Amino acid sequence: MEKVNKKLPRGILIITILTIISGILLVMMSIYAFNLLLPLGGIYLMGPAFLLILGVASLFTAYGLYTGKNWSWKLLLVLSGFGAAGYLLNVVNGQFISIFGVLYNSIIIYYMYRPHVRRYYGITKPKQRR
Repeated sequence: MEKVNKKLPRGILIITILTIISGILLVMMSIYAFNLLLPLGGIYLMGPAFLLILGVASLFTAYGLYTGKNWSWKLLLVLSGFGAAGYLLNVVNGQFISIFGVLYNSIIIYYMYRPHVRRYYGITKPKQRR
C-alpha cells in the first residue's frame, strides 16, 4: 500500500534515534559479554547471543522506521512488547526502577498506533465483521 503522507513524523525520528542508540548499546554489550564468558563454554554464550540478535534487530528496525517500511512498524511493536514484558517481570521481581522501561515501551506502542503514524506506514484498520 502506498504511503499517503511522505513526511517523516517527528516522533518517528525520535524513536528511530533511540532505537539506533539502543541497538548499538546492545551490540556493544554482547561483544563485551562474549569476551567475558567465552572461556566458560558454550551454554554461557546464549545470553550474549540473544543480546546480539536484539541489537541487530533494533538497528534493522531503525533503518526500516526511517525509510517508512511497513514491516518496521510491526517489528517495533514486537520488540517493544517483549521489552515491556521483560521490564514488567523485573518490576514484579522487585526492581522498581524498571517501571521506566515499561512506561517507555508502552508509550512507543501507543504512539505507533496513532492514526498519522499508521497512515505513514500504510497500515489500515482491519475491517470489522458484522
